[in-house]
This record gives sequence, C-alpha cells and structure tokens, in this order.
Amino acid sequence: MTQPPPGAGPDSAEVRRLVAILGQRLSEDQPYLTRVLTDKIRSIGDLDLDQPLIDLLDASVDSNINTIVHLLINAIPVDRIQAPTAAVEYALRLAQRGVPSYSLVRAYQMGQEYLMTVVLDEAEAIDADRTLTLRALKVIADDVHQYIDWICLHLLDRYEDERGRWATTSGNVASAMLQGLLRGVDTSVHDFESETGYRFDQHHVGLVLWSRDEDGITDALVAMERISRELEGTVGTGTAPLFSAVDRTTAWLWIGRGLRAEPIVRQVREVLAKFPDVGAAVGLPESGIDGFRRTHAQARDTFELALAAGDRISQVVGYDGRGIALISMLLQQPGALPRWVRDVLGPLGEVSPAAARARETLGAWLDHERNFQATAEALQVHRNTVKYRIERISTELDERLGDRRVDLELALLACRLLGDDLLREPDGHRRPGQG
Repeated sequence: MTQPPPGAGPDSAEVRRLVAILGQRLSEDQPYLTRVLTDKIRSIGDLDLDQPLIDLLDASVDSNINTIVHLLINAIPVDRIQAPTAAVEYALRLAQRGVPSYSLVRAYQMGQEYLMTVVLDEAEAIDADRTLTLRALKVIADDVHQYIDWICLHLLDRYEDERGRWATTSGNVASAMLQGLLRGVDTSVHDFESETGYRFDQHHVGLVLWSRDEDGITDALVAMERISRELEGTVGTGTAPLFSAVDRTTAWLWIGRGLRAEPIVRQVREVLAKFPDVGAAVGLPESGIDGFRRTHAQARDTFELALAAGDRISQVVGYDGRGIALISMLLQQPGALPRWVRDVLGPLGEVSPAAARARETLGAWLDHERNFQATAEALQVHRNTVKYRIERISTELDERLGDRRVDLELALLACRLLGDDLLREPDGHRRPGQG
C-alpha cells in the first residue's frame, strides 16, 4: 500500500492549516452562502412558510454555517459543540406547527451537500499540493458529516419533545382536525363541533394574532387568549371562540357571530389598544363552513401584508381596508406587485428624492379630493407649489390621472406600506431580486 507523504496525514499541521484556510474562505462568503442556502431550503414545500419562519430559517442557516466555520478553523471536536440557539428555536417552531420532521432533516442534508460543493470549488482555486488538498477535503467532509449527524439527532430529540408537549397543550388538541378542515380533506363537521364546541351554521370572522414584540415571546399566547375572550364578550354570541396557537408567537382565531354579518375591525382595535405588543389581521364576516375557510384565508393574506409592511401599517389591519385585499393578493405572487406598481406609476416609480416628493404630493392631492389648498395645508407648502407639482406630474403620467386614478391610489398606498422595495433604481437599474 502506498504511504502518504510525510506530514500529510489526516491530523498533520499542514492538513489542519489547509482546512483552516478553506474554513476562512467559507467565513468570508458567509452572508452570500446563507442567502443562497436559505433560498434552496425554501424549495422544500413544508419549509416555505410565512415571513417570521423564513427569517428564523435564515438565522438558523447562518448560525449553523458559523458553527461549522469555527469547527474547521479552530479544529474543535464535534462533541464540544453547542447547538446554535436559532437552529433549536427553528426546530421547535416547526414542531409547534406540525411540519414533518423529515423536512427538517432534508434541509440539513441539503445544507451539507451545498457546503461541500462550495468547499470543493474553493479547494480547486487554492494552489496547494494535490495529496495535501485531498487529505484536507477528507477532514472537512468527516467534520461536516459528524456535525450534521449530531445536530440532526439533537434537534430531532428536541422536536419530538416539543411536538408531544404542544399536542397536549390546551387549545391544540383539535389542531389536526382543524388543519384537515381548512385543507378540505375528509373531516367530520359533527366530530369537530363536538370536540371544540364551535358551530359552523353561523357567520364567522377569522383573525390572525401575532406578537409584535420579539422580546415578549413567552407571554404572547397568554395575551392572545385574553384577547380572544375579550372579543367574544364584545362581538360574539356568548359561545366560546375557536382559538388555535400556531406557534409561540402566532395564533388563529375565529369569532362566531351568529346571524350578524357586520365587520368587527373597529371593536378589534378597541380591544387591542390594551395589548400594544399584539397585532391582528381581520377577515370579512363569512357564513357556513366555506365562509369559515374564506375568512381565515383573508386574515392570513392580510397578515402576510402586515408583516411585509412592518411599522408602516397599523396594529390592526382589516381585509376590508382601502386597497388591502388587492395588495395582499398581488403580494402572494412573486414579483407581481413591484411590476404592477412600476407600470402604474411610470416615472414616479423610481428610487429618487424627486420621485418620492412627487408621490407624496400626488397621494396627498388625491386623498384631499384634488383640492389644492387642502393639499398645501397637509404638506405645509404654498398652494402654488402644489399646483406646479401636480401640473408637472400630470405631464409625466400622460392620461393616468384620468383613466387610472384608482390604480394610482392603490399603487401609492402600496409604496407607503411596503417602501422602496417596490420601486426601480434610476436609469432602469433593478434592485437585487427585482425582475
């Protein structure tokens, strides 16, 4: 058997030095690697969830890559590694939501495959002895494999413990039945009503409640359950609402309204005024079992818009709010909303101080029913300034002010809610990720 050259054994200083160099290369590219790998993992259907879970996935990926980098650079044995906090929290959230554990394992397998591909590319770019490089690659492959194997076993244990605890938590016993009902699979309405005490032969209003305070995760569900009880006392029929905790920061809620079909956004705002760290997305009143599903879907679409808007949107958002339904539907289609906004706004749809001032002026003018004086007072400028700006905007927009006023109002509202991400850079340059 051919012996390896002196100093080129798996534990030699030369090999460890090369391993550290390759680890450092990964460290330098870590933000890019995190972004690419997060996008790859989202291709696993079960893991392409709402924005809070995507953000936590990103943090989990970043922390795992960071751990692997330190393991390689500093030759740390796997048995001395601590599981990254973000990785553990992500696994727990998946357990709380009933996402299959095999999807979590597949994500780690995908991460291992991707990182080793990157390492091989980096090794080819380094001018080093071939035998030494092969030894270093074997060390890296072994270290990464051991880490992935260990972290998967650790997280699966945590996942199963959390899944068992969550399944027996008050309010979640009927979770599987609820998921089946929302998907339209074979779920007995009679059994569901008997299990939960909630009736379908009435009007329903669906809500999504979520924590707006990242530091208040522990008490969020307690506050949400209090909100559900207060809403029942304010707008309900005297029967218990249907409350389902999605995870420790999010809950779904249905309020039974009996024969009443009036919106309840105003009453929700009054109740949540006492809970500033909780947000609410509110669907329309809908009847029957199909209405139960529709109002929930409306609340979830509104919830996604509220998360994207962040502090630019109010604490309580109703699906019936001005422009909310259309903007939230467009938001569900990747790239559709930015394209539509840029088409409607034309030259006003770019990132520049002049375009921003024009959008502000046009929005205020339309909000004040094209009244120059009222617009001037709102913007705290002279009436003639407003008139000059509107004349210039009218020229830039051609016939849009007359033919597409509603579209303009909605596009301007979308910009207020979602910011510059919808716009194009000057001279036609696109932001990263824009079509």
